[in-house]
This record gives sequence, structure tokens and C-alpha cells, in this order.
Amino acid sequence: MRVEITDEVIPSAEIAAEIKDGADGAVCVFDGIVRDNTRGRKTLYLDYEAYREMALEKMQGLAGEAVERFGVRDVALVHRLGRLYVGETSVLIVVASAHRGAAFEACRWLIDTLKKTVPIWKKEQFVDGAVWADGEPFPEEQRVGETASQRVSESEGASEGVALAGADGLGEESGRASDDAHISKSRYGAPGGLASQRVSETAGSGGHASSDDADTSEAMYGAPGSVAKVEGGGGR
Repeated sequence: MRVEITDEVIPSAEIAAEIKDGADGAVCVFDGIVRDNTRGRKTLYLDYEAYREMALEKMQGLAGEAVERFGVRDVALVHRLGRLYVGETSVLIVVASAHRGAAFEACRWLIDTLKKTVPIWKKEQFVDGAVWADGEPFPEEQRVGETASQRVSESEGASEGVALAGADGLGEESGRASDDAHISKSRYGAPGGLASQRVSETAGSGGHASSDDADTSEAMYGAPGSVAKVEGGGGR
């Protein structure tokens, strides 16, 4: 199995070609790429961050579970971090199997479960502002140069009352997230959020397959630097 987190361009065609074997009757590929807009707002680029060590461990676990659960022969799972522009691959999943049904099912389960359980965060930069994946205001507390893992560690002692404000002149952003909100319904939340405090508590827990394709369902624990939203109520 090939499981990687990389800062470089993902060689999608090469990985798909390498995984093929004579015993395979199907190879299913999910190539997640950056699109140029979200709900009418022009996208300039995406920034991906991760709690890298835990993210890689989770991805390795998912790849192994997919082989056992669906009976496929092999899996490749690669995610890129850093700044990605329109058309570039952010995540690649390749599943090889003797039968197409298992390959399709495993591929779908892998991307849905990765998005729910792996601590990777996405910030979408538009021409008129920026939002984290779950659509909360752009966080003033997001400090340049910090790593996601540093923020996870620091947030363990943070209090719940965190002020939300615009940053870098962008102002507060509201509205829904990108349709590829990478941590939709995540147990981790985004960098610096309250949910980050729970990373260590959930490190050993397994993911659950998504039952739909709602990529922009509300995050369970809220956005960077915020407290969890209350259903039907205003933000704190």
C-alpha cells in the first residue's frame, strides 16, 4: 500500500499505473482537484494544513481497513499539503481489485471517511476574502508561520470564549463552506478551534463511512478560533 502526505505535486497517472496487477479486474481512481469557484465566488487557491503525524497514522489505518472490509487487493492514498491552485490534485485515492464493485465501494468509503476523520484542514482564498472549510469567519487568531500541530498543542489550554474578527484586511466571512469542505462533520475541527483540543482523545478511534455526499455539512465542533455552533441559534 502507498500512503503518503506530501508537499509536492501528486503524480496521479504514475500512481494509478503502478498499482495495477495481473490479478486485477478493476482500478478505481478518485482524483480530487481544486476548482475555480464556490457558489459563485471566484477561488484563487486553497491552503491545506494538517496535524501531519496523526493524519498519516489515520490514513494508514484507513487503507488497511479498506483492504480488509471490502476485500480489495491494494490501495494508494496520497494527500497534498500547502498551497494548491486551480486544477491541481489535493487528494488521490486508487483502489485495485479483482471486481469493480468492491473497488467502487472502497474508493467511495475511503474519501468519505478520510474527510470525516483525518485531521487535515482547508482554507479557501477567494478574490474577496477567505474562509476555512466549515465556513466560519476568517480567524484573526490564525498566526502566520505556525504549524497546525503547534496550534493543536496550544489549544489544549485555551478557554472557550474566543473573539472572532477579520484578519489582514479581509474582514469577517460568513456563509457556507466549499463543497469539498475537507473536515465536514469532523471530530477535529479546524486549526485553533475547540475541537483541536480533542485530537489526543480521539487518536485511537476509528472512522465511520459517510452515508451521503453532503460535502458541506456543518462541522461538529466549529471553525478555527470559534466555539461550536448551536443548531438554529446565533454564533457566540
